[in-house]
Amino acid sequence: MTGTRLIPAVERPDDPPARLSACVMAHPARQTAAERLAGALRELGAGVVTDPKPGSAGGTLRTSRLAWSRVEPGATHHLVVQDDSVLAPDFVRHALAGLRALPGHALGLFTEWGSFTSYALRTAALVGADWVEVVDGYMPAQALILPADVAREFDPYAARVAAGDEPDDEVLLGFLRAMGVPMVVSVSNLVQHGDEVSIAGNGWHGLRKAACWRAADAVAPGGTVLDRIALVPFFSWFTGKAICRFRHQPTSDDWRQVPAVDLLRAYGLGDDDVRRLIANASPPRTGDTAVPADLTEALLTAAVAVGLVAAECGALGGARTKEPVAAAALATLAPGGLRNFVAGDALPAVSERLLPVVEAATQLGLETAQRTSRSGHDLPAARHSPQWSGPIDDHSGRR
Repeated sequence: MTGTRLIPAVERPDDPPARLSACVMAHPARQTAAERLAGALRELGAGVVTDPKPGSAGGTLRTSRLAWSRVEPGATHHLVVQDDSVLAPDFVRHALAGLRALPGHALGLFTEWGSFTSYALRTAALVGADWVEVVDGYMPAQALILPADVAREFDPYAARVAAGDEPDDEVLLGFLRAMGVPMVVSVSNLVQHGDEVSIAGNGWHGLRKAACWRAADAVAPGGTVLDRIALVPFFSWFTGKAICRFRHQPTSDDWRQVPAVDLLRAYGLGDDDVRRLIANASPPRTGDTAVPADLTEALLTAAVAVGLVAAECGALGGARTKEPVAAAALATLAPGGLRNFVAGDALPAVSERLLPVVEAATQLGLETAQRTSRSGHDLPAARHSPQWSGPIDDHSGRR
């Protein structure tokens, strides 16, 4: 990587200097796409590394190790972007703002719309946070920024502990935990996943688009983080069930689960309230693809639960679901969950049709939790102590 220029973030007098280097990791079959991405990151002098053994197991980890080894001298942070990424306009400026706000964090700039973390992201969007704690069993690595001294340690770490055929995002999670680096994802994703067929064998996952993609309306993230997460509602794109996953200790991997309707019942809601939302929705248009009733009910149960949890985390009621970031995050709930249950060509129309009722379900959860308290059911509060009240924690040290 010759000729690299490290672009400073916008600095204030009391801010330490920040310099970002970058690399695109690619499969040789996507060399052209990777070079286009590197061109879009030419401000950073980004280079490209490709899998040296394409077709052999462990390609993502092998290539990731190379990419994280390309930290430039003088860099304070390093960015690695995968070859099937689409960058938001003004991506570099927004990325620099993010690392300036949270210089000691691992900053994921994408999470896919059906991931476990995407539901925590929707909660954070309703609360108004800039970032959300990663709660998946992997570190979203489509586009990821690490502090430079951390990035330099990934290759030797992987050489010591990895068998070699693990996905890089899972190894990154273990590595960042071992290094004590907090992991977050930007609520407004700064990267979209391309439509290319998966080379890594993830095609069976279906479409994996951004959980909150605002494209030209993307804004630079600040430093507010929704973390200490204890309870996350989730509609599984694999099983079609609505659940609440919970843990009793911060950062624990011991996630347990109950049906999401248990949380609704703790607030005096239930299946009948969800069915009433469906009945009050506009009737399907001629030619609309029908979504089975049980899937629709499960999807909307998860949406109500998201609203309940968001209210526990401090989200206000009113028109919160219509605010731009929250609206963008809620717009992906249906397609992210239904992507393997509805044909791809019908998914946009089905999702558009379901969006008003998803918003109404979320609003029901928000308003219910604001006027009543939970009773019964052994579920923890939405966040671990110390209990949050008032402004969200600003991990940059500023309010």
